Amino acid sequence: MNLANELLDFSGKVILITGAAGAIGSEAARQFAMLGANVALTDINEEKVKAVAAKIQQDTGSECIGIKADATSETDLQKLVETVVAKFGKISGLVNNVGWGKATPLWGSDTQKMVASYELNTISAYNVTKFCMPYLRKEPNASVVFSGSMVGDTPSPEFIEYSTAKAGLINMAHSMAVASGPEVRFNVVVIGSVDNGDATLEAGYDPAMLKKISDAIVMKRRGTPTDIAHAFVFLMSNAASWITGINLMVDGGGMYESKMPS
Repeated sequence: MNLANELLDFSGKVILITGAAGAIGSEAARQFAMLGANVALTDINEEKVKAVAAKIQQDTGSECIGIKADATSETDLQKLVETVVAKFGKISGLVNNVGWGKATPLWGSDTQKMVASYELNTISAYNVTKFCMPYLRKEPNASVVFSGSMVGDTPSPEFIEYSTAKAGLINMAHSMAVASGPEVRFNVVVIGSVDNGDATLEAGYDPAMLKKISDAIVMKRRGTPTDIAHAFVFLMSNAASWITGINLMVDGGGMYESKMPS
């Protein structure tokens, strides 16, 4: 029987994380590195992702590299995977974390905006996973985790582009899971409202909206990047070796409003 600390040991593993210059991606990279993994971080912001990788390597002693890649470029993603394999010789796990969406009313979108959101939030994850699969299949307990969103699991007309793309991502992950077991595990972390700093405000939220959300969450607070990173770690670890094709809800218990009169 393995002890808990052994189940969460990532020594010798190589983890690739997309969207790794942001709050959740960078914290996930830090958590995996602290547990012994070598980590490849990628983001379209080259300067930031290289700085994040260097700082995590300095703090943890694990080897980390930062690589620029445009997640919507199939060519960039193929070169990304080739670079990681050339550096580390393998890929043990993939965190498909890249994604973003702003508030867009139900009838306020168009073909170009809908397709662009799907390319960023769904197709990018498909392509990088496709390129990683030949290497993942060679690894014990290989795992892919996706950053899902509550807006992709519930009616969200205020975020019609993003919510539709995330709904597609969830279904895609389930399809990958049933086609790939037992070689590679696929799971989705369905993320509730998380404090991502400036990125939250850029998505269209204002302080009044955020307070309303916090007050409605069962745990009475919004999530932190660390809350989400811990979920990634669990699903990628040996502790989750018999878990595939699930949606892990990490949302503080969800939002609840009493039906009774106040």
